[in-house]
Amino acid sequence: MAGKKRGGSSFTAASNNKRELDSIFLFTTGKCNQKCAMCFYADDMAKKEEDLSFAQIEKLSQTAGNFNKLWLSGGEPTLREDLPEIIETFYKNNHIKDLAMPSNGMKPDRLVEWLKRLRTNCPDLNITISISFDGFGKTHDTQRGVESFYRAAEALKKIDDNFRDDGKIIKGIATVITKYNENEIPDFMTWVFGRFNVYTHTIEAARGMTREDGVKICTEESLNKLQDEVAPFLPLYAKRIGESTNFIGRGIAKYFYVGFIRSMYNIRKQNIEKPSCWGMDCTAGETTLVIDYDGRFRACELRDPIGKVQDYDCDVQKIMHGDAMKKEVEEIGHGYKANCWCTHGCWIIASIVQNPAQMFAKLNRANREVKKLARPINISEDLLHSMEQKYGLDTAKLKEIGVL
Repeated sequence: MAGKKRGGSSFTAASNNKRELDSIFLFTTGKCNQKCAMCFYADDMAKKEEDLSFAQIEKLSQTAGNFNKLWLSGGEPTLREDLPEIIETFYKNNHIKDLAMPSNGMKPDRLVEWLKRLRTNCPDLNITISISFDGFGKTHDTQRGVESFYRAAEALKKIDDNFRDDGKIIKGIATVITKYNENEIPDFMTWVFGRFNVYTHTIEAARGMTREDGVKICTEESLNKLQDEVAPFLPLYAKRIGESTNFIGRGIAKYFYVGFIRSMYNIRKQNIEKPSCWGMDCTAGETTLVIDYDGRFRACELRDPIGKVQDYDCDVQKIMHGDAMKKEVEEIGHGYKANCWCTHGCWIIASIVQNPAQMFAKLNRANREVKKLARPINISEDLLHSMEQKYGLDTAKLKEIGVL
C-alpha cells in the first residue's frame, strides 16, 4: 500500500452535504494506561462501567447509515482488543472516509500491526494517527502520570519507518498546554519538527473538568501569545503535507491546513476564559454524535449525556431522530441558546465545514495572519542537540529508538 495518495476526504463531502450525521465520536473503552493530569474524562472512567460489546457497536454501525468520519477516543483506544474489527465494521457498513485515531503511544508495535491491517482491509480509508506528546522527557512523564516519553517517541519513529511514503496515513502529534509545559512548548515544537517526520503538530488547551486541579492555566492573552509564537510552523507542516503533489496541490494544501488550524486557534483563544460566539453555527447534535464507552450518548463531549444507546436498541437513527436529541439540539440552538461556546477543536473544525459562507472568510483571515507572523525557524543540528542537553534527554535511548 505504500505510496497510495490520500483522497476522498470527509471535508469535501461534508462541505457539500446538508446538515446530517457526519461524524461519530466513539469512546472505545473506559480503560487507560496513563493518569494524565489534564484528562477531562477521568471521572467517567473512574465509574468503571462495562465497555460496549462488539455486538452492540456492530448494531450501532448497522443502523447509522453512511457518514464520513469516525473519531476514536477513550480511555486508550489500543487497549480495546477488537479495535481493528470495530473500525473495519464502520468502513464496510458506513463507508467512512476518514478515521481519527489518537493514542498515547504506549503500545508502538500494536499500533504498527493494526495500521498495516487497516491499510489492507480498508484500502481507501484516510487514517490520521495522532500521538500524545506533551513535552521534553520529565515534563511529558509528569503530565501523563507515567514514564512514557520514550515510548511515545518510539511509536512516532516506528509509524514513520513503516508508513513514510503512504499518503493514506497522516502522522500527527497533539500537545496539551498545561502548567507543566507552557514555557517549553516553542522549544518542544522546534525539536519535534526537526527530529520527527510528522505532518501536523497541534497544541490543545486543556478542557472540561481535569483530573488535577490547577493544570488549566491558559488565558486569552497567554494563549494568543503562544499561538502567534508557533504560527510559523503551520506553513512548514503544510509544505510537508503537500510534498507529493504538484504546485497547485501544494498551494491548496497550505491554504486549507494553515486556514483551518489558525481559525480553530482563533476561536479557541476567544473562548478560553468565557463563552464567545464562534461567528458561525455550532452543529453539535445535528452532524455529530458522541457515544461513551458504556453506551451513554451526547451531542458534544462537553455536554451532559442525554440517554443510553441500550435504551434505543443501539439504533443510531432512533437516537438521532429521538425526542432526547431533538430537545438537546433545540436547547443548544446552534450554540446561540446554550451559550456554551467552547474551545474544543474537533467541534470547531466540524462546524466550520458546515458553514461554508463563514468558512472561507475565516480561512482567508487566518492565512493573512500567519503570513504576517512568518519568520525563519532554526532547526539546525546544533540547536536540536543543545535542546536535548538543556532538557536532560537520554540521547542513548533516542539513538536506540532511531530518533538520532
